[in-house]
Amino acid sequence: MRGLVTPIGQEERISRALAPRGHRGLREARVGLVDSGKRNADRFVQALAELLRERLGVAEVRIRRKPNPTLPAPQGLLRELSEACTFVVHAVGD
Repeated sequence: MRGLVTPIGQEERISRALAPRGHRGLREARVGLVDSGKRNADRFVQALAELLRERLGVAEVRIRRKPNPTLPAPQGLLRELSEACTFVVHAVGD
């Protein structure tokens, strides 16, 4: 069991296994990107998605936007991405 530390300083115990090590590049990766809803975060995640597809050849990029930039991402959103993606990047912007 690993701990997941959130930016708000809370720790949640999770039983999910880490991604397998030795992954051969990112060509088979499914990437989740969370747009924080802050100003310019949408531009950042779109640019990151483009780079991941074009330069690293990731298989899929899923972008989801938080409904409220001042609150943590809803558990349903995080659950959806963690179950469907190899890894998730949560973006902020200002």
